[in-house]
Amino acid sequence: MSSVIEHPLVTEKAMDQMDFDNKLQFIVDIDATKAEITDAIESRYDVSITKVNTQITARGEKKAVVTLSPDDDAQEIASRIGVF
Repeated sequence: MSSVIEHPLVTEKAMDQMDFDNKLQFIVDIDATKAEITDAIESRYDVSITKVNTQITARGEKKAVVTLSPDDDAQEIASRIGVF
């Protein structure tokens, strides 16, 4: 399961989404499904996810944009992960 999530993505856009939209971004395994991504993040970080969007980046990596439930705070989770 831990092989699904490679690392959190920290860019200016990711920080804006975290601050204003309660979203976190991760680089995930290229073959991971949305259900696998949801299960891995929910169990690893003890959060509830309402939506997962994925895309393949220009570098050939898979990026997952995860929308957290209103009960969870993206900034608190990011600080627990060690993003900042």
